[in-house]
Amino acid sequence: MTAKIRGAGSVVFVLFFLFVLPAAAQTKAELEKRKQENQKKIEEAEKILEQTRDKKEATLGQLSALNNKIEASQELILLLNKEVGMLDGEINQLGGIVKALQKDLEQLKDEYAQMVYTAYKANKGFSKLTFIFSASTFNELFMRLNWMEQYGEARRMQVEQITKVRESLQQQQKNVQSKRQKQEEVLAEQLNQSQQLLALKQEQSQVVSQLNARENKIKSDIAERKSNLKRLDDLIAKLVREEIERARAEAAAAEAARKKATKSSGAADVPLTPEVASLSTSFEGARSKLLWPVASGFISTQFGTNQVYKQVKLESSGVEIQTKENENVRAVFDGQVRRVFFMPGMNNVVMIQHGQYFTVYARLKEVNVEPMQKIKAKDVLGKVYTNNDGTSEVHFEIWKNNQKLDPEEWLFKN
Repeated sequence: MTAKIRGAGSVVFVLFFLFVLPAAAQTKAELEKRKQENQKKIEEAEKILEQTRDKKEATLGQLSALNNKIEASQELILLLNKEVGMLDGEINQLGGIVKALQKDLEQLKDEYAQMVYTAYKANKGFSKLTFIFSASTFNELFMRLNWMEQYGEARRMQVEQITKVRESLQQQQKNVQSKRQKQEEVLAEQLNQSQQLLALKQEQSQVVSQLNARENKIKSDIAERKSNLKRLDDLIAKLVREEIERARAEAAAAEAARKKATKSSGAADVPLTPEVASLSTSFEGARSKLLWPVASGFISTQFGTNQVYKQVKLESSGVEIQTKENENVRAVFDGQVRRVFFMPGMNNVVMIQHGQYFTVYARLKEVNVEPMQKIKAKDVLGKVYTNNDGTSEVHFEIWKNNQKLDPEEWLFKN
């Protein structure tokens, strides 16, 4: 009897809770985390976009913010679609469990009815006492008593199993109902996001049309931007060389035995003193984990070649991070401020040394630090500059000695 109670449906039920549910819960948690991250990106992009919408004319900054929000919205819709599919799978699995439990319940009821009927036939319609005392011998009386006790226990267990299966069935039916309700909510959210995405694409189309009407002005602005970036690139390269020469001279003066080797090698690297080596190693260990130079925002211009407008390309030695107005610009790692200067088109610039590595922060409205000052990660260097178009962007670079590196490979993945 017990073997029948634990039928195929019950086995499926147990396996589901042992293996399927934990894996599904983990996947759902990861999906929910990604949804929240995308929702945060959308909210940040909207704040930045609102800042650029205030201007009378469409700008590249507005288009960049729109593109970023559209990308995040599309990703969120894909995640919502995935969640709908997961819920659909869970509903189907729960439906199978409900059917298995219903089958088990019917089987248990049939077995119970058969048990009662069999007992009635065995007693030939007599009462329990009559059945017991009608035994012809004491041994038969004892056997009948023992049988009645076993029979009573079996019936009690059967009733208990029926109750448990019925309760489990009711709970799973509630779970199915709950999943369906959740699926309806997700579908409604997906529809809402799709409608918002459509509105964003319409706005994007309008901005592109307005930019096209001012094509010559846009191209002129990009040309000026190229020139500013090139001048900054040349200056940073020069300053890095000067810092290398300074560090080499200091190392040679402090250790006369190495002076001759330093002169003959002509190395274009910061000498690896114990302090420099330790800081360089720490910085290298932070690859892909570096703090962002601003608390919120997105990369609007990537390292290397960028197609910023139609066929117009822009070369960048770092990344542009578009953010909110008056956002604090902060150090991404411990180090020492080496240079603070102003450059037309790039505004205030701060260069920080981290052993053999240098980080550069440009387009700052104001600066809170000064040369030779030692700083820690998250220390505020100043505030981001907002241009006449309402676009707030910080320019960020990473160098290893005289080699330019892609900051996206070093910054923490948002």
